[in-house]
Amino acid sequence: MKKIIIAAIAAVCCLSSSAKEDEKNYWLPLGVSLVSAPIQLPSPNHSVFGVMLNFGYGQVEDLSFLDIGVINNVTGVMSGLELAPVNIAGTCVGLQVGAINVTDKTVGFQIGVINYTEDLHGLQLGAINMSMSGGALVFPLINFGF
Repeated sequence: MKKIIIAAIAAVCCLSSSAKEDEKNYWLPLGVSLVSAPIQLPSPNHSVFGVMLNFGYGQVEDLSFLDIGVINNVTGVMSGLELAPVNIAGTCVGLQVGAINVTDKTVGFQIGVINYTEDLHGLQLGAINMSMSGGALVFPLINFGF
């Protein structure tokens, strides 16, 4: 049991030390946003490895695990689940569920009314599905690309 705890602590230290000091980009386990910066912790140039709760608009650089709220924006890589009426991500590796889902690249699933991605490697389910490469350009109900 001691070895597991030590390994977990070492992994967390490695993740936090891999942040770029000059850009002040740190991984934090929890983020909360009321409106966005300045009423957001962490600031938009930070990353969350855990849960981000957005009660209005929330933006982080990268996110791993869960982004839940009203308007979610991950400017870099979102790996996990984004759940909100509006989800925006640079790269989605996982699942977006919302009325409007927008990404530059999707490796996984988008479920919503309107789904848009530049590059699709997965599945879109929705009333309007758009993909600039991988899958059909515009397709109702279901679209997939690999």
